[in-house]
Amino acid sequence: MMKLLDITEKYGKSTHKYPFEPYEVANNFRGRPLYKYEICIGCAACGIACPPNAITIKLNNDKTKLIWEFNCARCIFCGRCDEVCPTGAIRLSDEFELAVKFDKSALIQRGELEVECCEKCGKVFSTKRLVEYSFLRLSKANLTPKRLEDAKMYLHICPECKKNMTVDNFTKTNGAEVK
Repeated sequence: MMKLLDITEKYGKSTHKYPFEPYEVANNFRGRPLYKYEICIGCAACGIACPPNAITIKLNNDKTKLIWEFNCARCIFCGRCDEVCPTGAIRLSDEFELAVKFDKSALIQRGELEVECCEKCGKVFSTKRLVEYSFLRLSKANLTPKRLEDAKMYLHICPECKKNMTVDNFTKTNGAEVK
């Protein structure tokens, strides 16, 4: 017994007073992802990158809001959502105590974003924040004011209508008729 105490004295204690004192996690610890609604643009990159489908992004029933939902019970803490988020709206934290008593809804984070409708056809295609973020990024590019206004117009049009406009412009400029 004395030899064990001598070894402990020499090398130090390897246990922690965890429940009574906060546990210090290592650097780059992958804990619970935390969602910051204020800076989310609704690009859905995190939902696409999530292997266990813990993050779902879908429209509500009346198609007026985009619902972002994170279910921590499904999360495998891989960190893919953190890696792909362009704005840093979802970051891995140091939280590792995720136990809940009877209500698993405490493990769900949710956010609602306003959607953007196409100016040509009225179809929902993006979120308002994503369009604003895209314009902000474009305004930092070296574009002339005319080009910037054209780009702003195109940001409010869905991909299908953009494609149709491009085909129409191409046929008009080349003088060809498509039949």
